[in-house]
Amino acid sequence: LPRSTDYTDVSLTAAERVRALGKMGCSVEINDDIAPRRYFRSGVEMERMAAVYLDEGSLENAYVLYTKFITLFVEKLPTHRDYQRAASPKNS
Repeated sequence: LPRSTDYTDVSLTAAERVRALGKMGCSVEINDDIAPRRYFRSGVEMERMAAVYLDEGSLENAYVLYTKFITLFVEKLPTHRDYQRAASPKNS
C-alpha cells in the first residue's frame, strides 16, 4: 500500500482499506510440529468468532477472521507434512 496499512486510517481509499484488511487476513503461518487436528479445531473456533463479529456488526473483524480461515484451510494447511494422513475435520 502506498500509505499507511492501518485499515482505520480515514485517509485511505476504500480499496486500500480492503487491501489492508486482506493483508491482515493472509498473515497465517503453520507449524509442522502442531498436528493438523489442532488446526481443524482452531478453524471451528475461528468460524464461530467470525460469525459473532458479523452478528455484532463488526464487519472488519469478521472479514479478517474469515480471510484467515480461508487462507489456513485452502493455502497453508495442505502444505503441512501430516496433512494427507490427518483425519477429516468432521471426524476430529
